[in-house]
Amino acid sequence: MARTRIPTPHGPAFLHLYHNNRDNKEHLAIVMTLPKMDRITRGAYVGRLSASVQRASDPSTSRTTPSKPSFVAVPPPLIRIHSECFTGETVGSMRCDCGEQLDEAIRQISLPITIPSSMPDTSPVTIPGRGAVIYLRQEGRGIGLLSKIRAYNLQDMGHDTVTANLMLGHKADERGYEIAGAILRDLGLGGEDGRSEGVRVLTNNPDKVEALQKEGVRVMERVAMIPRSWQMRQRKTTVKSVTQEASVVEAGEEDEQVAGATLIGGKAVYGEDLDKYLRTKVLRMGHMLPLWMDDGDAVY
Repeated sequence: MARTRIPTPHGPAFLHLYHNNRDNKEHLAIVMTLPKMDRITRGAYVGRLSASVQRASDPSTSRTTPSKPSFVAVPPPLIRIHSECFTGETVGSMRCDCGEQLDEAIRQISLPITIPSSMPDTSPVTIPGRGAVIYLRQEGRGIGLLSKIRAYNLQDMGHDTVTANLMLGHKADERGYEIAGAILRDLGLGGEDGRSEGVRVLTNNPDKVEALQKEGVRVMERVAMIPRSWQMRQRKTTVKSVTQEASVVEAGEEDEQVAGATLIGGKAVYGEDLDKYLRTKVLRMGHMLPLWMDDGDAVY
């Protein structure tokens, strides 16, 4: 329906807003690649445009250029399918790492890509990061904000996030990815028609990868998202004896104010509530990430 440029702490991006015929929600795409029409409007084209010609021509086919060093293939675009989380993104709740994940996804996708040359004595080239975050309005893994708040109260009574959903009459995860597949096709990402690039997906959830593949998305690689607090814990854990008693510096003790998207920004979410939530995702929902236990050891 509309698209606009948005400056982010990690660099420029384009925000695409979509309507659909499956629900009455406005889903979004945060795109870190420059679409073809932007090449046209910014003058990065060769040839003439008319009412019937709205495609940017390829400079390599319209003029003769000297031969250039060849480079290895550019890695597939990096994407994340992210579900809305008011509590984690707007309020800064540390019950989950959703706000952190949204910021980390935008940061990773925006990172410049260095492409080595396939020829000796030729310097590598660096190109801007490329990919997108597909932002789906599926609050609380699809159960909505009201049920999510009720589930939080059940969690405070000792139940985990999966059991709380089931007690409220919901499934553990009620999200769908049909709309995500349609948005990716619109962006020219992940299609199986030979005209779109395959994608790398930022996720710890193998069910999400499978769901995207069922929607016709060509997934080339799954890229893990390790929580920042667990990354810090790994770096700051030191073995003190042969029994592997560890001294752990909790994430957040030395956090600096780091710019980033969402209320969490570039900092790490941490705490007992988060660890319980992440363990449940690993042990009961099959998420693929190292599980840090109380003694500081990581198990897979």
